[in-house]
Amino acid sequence: MDSLLTVLLGVVIAVIYLLPSYLAFARGSKDRWLILVINVAFGASLIGWGVALYLATRTPKRTQPLAQ
Repeated sequence: MDSLLTVLLGVVIAVIYLLPSYLAFARGSKDRWLILVINVAFGASLIGWGVALYLATRTPKRTQPLAQ
């Protein structure tokens, strides 16, 4: 039973760790590959994870006004 709990805990931690990358790909972010690299390389520090999460959830800037 302990090994099953260990595996389950590992999966939950991995999902939380990679959450910014998942959000970036799911939202179709322009910088999704950069976010993945930041998340994997620096995600172990809370600052790197926070930066990746911020980049994944920010609203992209519009370069042109919407046509009406």
